Amino acid sequence: MTTAIIEPFGFLSMDSLRAGWWLSWRIFVRVVLFFAVSAVIGLLLIKGAFGSFVMALGFCAGTVWSILLIPKLTSRWAQERYGYPLDGALRVWWGVAWRGMVASLVAAVILAVPNVVALSLQTAYKGGVLGSIAGLVISLLNIANAAVSVVATGWAMSKVAAEQLSGLAPVAMAVPPAALSPIEVEPPPIVAQEPAPAPRPAPRAAPAPAAPPVVSAEGKRQCPKCGLYETERGSVIGWYCKVCGWREARR
Repeated sequence: MTTAIIEPFGFLSMDSLRAGWWLSWRIFVRVVLFFAVSAVIGLLLIKGAFGSFVMALGFCAGTVWSILLIPKLTSRWAQERYGYPLDGALRVWWGVAWRGMVASLVAAVILAVPNVVALSLQTAYKGGVLGSIAGLVISLLNIANAAVSVVATGWAMSKVAAEQLSGLAPVAMAVPPAALSPIEVEPPPIVAQEPAPAPRPAPRAAPAPAAPPVVSAEGKRQCPKCGLYETERGSVIGWYCKVCGWREARR
């Protein structure tokens, strides 16, 4: 049986972006509820120091849950893509976390210089056209930094999957038919055909007339049953055989 060779994604590739987005938005949807409830409790329902404490606890719970979701969702992603889940929650989390953090840190260092320049221009020309352009550049740099973090997460997921799943037997992926064939092909129309007429049977020749009974020289007929000539003709019953009892059928 052949073994599968799984290669990690390229860092700046659409596969890395799709994998990172697959994980990021699922974690966000699950964790944002903790943050929203904590903010409502701390800011509206319970005000003061205790409310701030409850809000901080909610934020901590959401952060811990997001950490626990990383290996679980990454294993699910590997199951859907390669047919095998990943083993070791701590190993999966560490493999994704440290690679993602290192890549995000490198991107932050690279983008720090233009970010500082844009921030200086925004401060110096506050309210002017150049200051507005600098603010737009800062926003674009922040978006780029977030995109790099998502790409780095997807790349890290592919690295962890390649380390664990390379060498295993390939498994056919359950891909929906729409993904394999986006253009639906209509089946050819079915045309009803009339059945062909049955061939007429050929006329049969009329059977040959039966051969007349053989009559011996003494005027006796041969018995069709025993083949002897021991027959006589009666005035009432017609021909009959004295040996086997055959009688001529009367019409």
